[in-house]
Amino acid sequence: MNFLLVFLAAFVGSGLKAIGGFGFATLTTPAVAIFWSVPTAIAVISVPTLLTSLLNGWRTRSAAAEGLGPFAPFFLAGLAGLALGLTVLFNADARLMKFFLGAFLIGQVLWQWTHPESAKPPGASPLRGIGMGLLAGVMLGTVGMPSHVIAAYLTGLNLSKTRYLFVLSAAQVILRAAVIASLLAAGAFSRDSLLLIAAVTIPVFSGFFMGTLLFARLPERAFFRAVTAALLAMAVSLVAANWSVLLAS
Repeated sequence: MNFLLVFLAAFVGSGLKAIGGFGFATLTTPAVAIFWSVPTAIAVISVPTLLTSLLNGWRTRSAAAEGLGPFAPFFLAGLAGLALGLTVLFNADARLMKFFLGAFLIGQVLWQWTHPESAKPPGASPLRGIGMGLLAGVMLGTVGMPSHVIAAYLTGLNLSKTRYLFVLSAAQVILRAAVIASLLAAGAFSRDSLLLIAAVTIPVFSGFFMGTLLFARLPERAFFRAVTAALLAMAVSLVAANWSVLLAS
């Protein structure tokens, strides 16, 4: 039963990632963490996340011509935040971090909906990029969920859906490669985690293939509306599932 839950989460989450660039870790990390530790869950999810991010980057490689330079502050801040997140991984309350992430994203989405004119070109707000990058890295290091923050940052910029997904994928590749190297050095990849990574391969790539078909059919405006709605739904679910941590404290 535990493997069935993980496989279902991997299939649906991978499909969502192929469409909007996020959703895989959101669904699959908690499913794995029910039966294994949070560090193991992050290790297991990081490998297929890296692979599907590389595929998303390849699909949208035409956007590479527009450059990644304006996003350098975000990428570098993400690595710094990841170092901080991994430092507190074994001491942080995962429920509190998830609650904070959900509440923050709800605020971000509501702000973007009520201030559509605030969308800026890439590179116009380096301080916002640094702040969001730090938060994305911390969330990856503590709960394995950086992509919501990356998506919230990018949907606040004037980007095409192709460039959005390319930059999001580049950020995921950079951060996941760093976390995999760190967890390898810490010995987090046990025999069981390697077997689980191999086991989820089929549902991950099956779901990803279905998602790519939907991505190609979505017009730009409908795409960003769908991404924002999915972001809000996942943020609300994070708050609803973890609000009890406030009572415990």
